[in-house]
Amino acid sequence: MPFPCAHARRDPLRFVPVLRGMAVVALTFAATLARAETVVEYYHPGLDHYFMTPLAAEIGDLDSGRIRGWNRTGFVFEGFASPAAGNVAVHPVCRFYIPPIHGDSHFFSASSDECADVRAKRLTDPNFSGYEEETSAEFYIALPNTVTGACPAGTVPVYRLWNQRADSNHRYTTDIGVRDGMVAKGYIAEGSGPDAVTFCAPL
Repeated sequence: MPFPCAHARRDPLRFVPVLRGMAVVALTFAATLARAETVVEYYHPGLDHYFMTPLAAEIGDLDSGRIRGWNRTGFVFEGFASPAAGNVAVHPVCRFYIPPIHGDSHFFSASSDECADVRAKRLTDPNFSGYEEETSAEFYIALPNTVTGACPAGTVPVYRLWNQRADSNHRYTTDIGVRDGMVAKGYIAEGSGPDAVTFCAPL
């Protein structure tokens, strides 16, 4: 269940919406080489929440302590700043803010179906009330085979873990040891294939 609900604790990590209203691009691309960008992971020990961002302004606010309580975990992975990514087909990553009543967190997906599902449920499902799409293209990344979970050549799996708690939060990692450790703690791995792969990051 990728989008659980219900809690009332306030997370200090709340950003101004980025690229609001941008139409989602659900096509694949193969064009000239694009600039890669690093997606940096943070952890808030008081909340036991994870967050990731490739955005320089957010990284600056988090690293400087202007947004308090968050520290780098030391884990990163690569994405692309634009849909032109050489010979790898890439997709835009939508980013939703989950309001306090449903978790006070963020959700990311490169699946056009998942992004569209959240958009639709905001209008009809009380468990998704108040969800805010901050951007339809936070960054661009490849997707695994939906049946096998296999990633394209030249990319590595990114795993998504859900905490199964009322204060809903997800963690994204390329480290299989981290993934297995989170599952051992009670997190659920979400994604495609037997290894539950959600993204495919460039090497």
